[in-house]
Amino acid sequence: MTISRRVLLGLLLSTPAAADPSPAVFIEITPVEGRATVRIAAGQVVRVGRAEGATVIDTTAWVQQRSSESVDAVARKLALAGQRMAALTDLSGGRTYLAADRVVVVRESTERHAAGARASVVMVGLRFGTDIAVRESVAEVMTALAAAR
Repeated sequence: MTISRRVLLGLLLSTPAAADPSPAVFIEITPVEGRATVRIAAGQVVRVGRAEGATVIDTTAWVQQRSSESVDAVARKLALAGQRMAALTDLSGGRTYLAADRVVVVRESTERHAAGARASVVMVGLRFGTDIAVRESVAEVMTALAAAR
């Protein structure tokens, strides 16, 4: 039995998932300098890490939010909101979290990365580049991505 393309397309377009996307889930973040709370769509977060003494949250829209909260606290909020975050180690030895669903490529680090980089992870939506160098090997990164919840 064959189904025509028109019937198949009609079935796909009439499914609830295609007709009614789920609403965005937002988390509250405390910005640096005691400013008012900011709300970020959890599903748009690409990375949470440290830079220049603050927690930095990168999004798919190339928007970067700085927070006075710890990296781990922000990552927990994202995980509770349903974002799959993989915990890795940045080149300064600090924790960085990557959104597992936003990883495009995982490869060995190149010579342009600082000493200690073992893998490079290419992400969607990073504000100042496309990749993040980490201390884990490619195999370790892949394990962390698979284990992300």
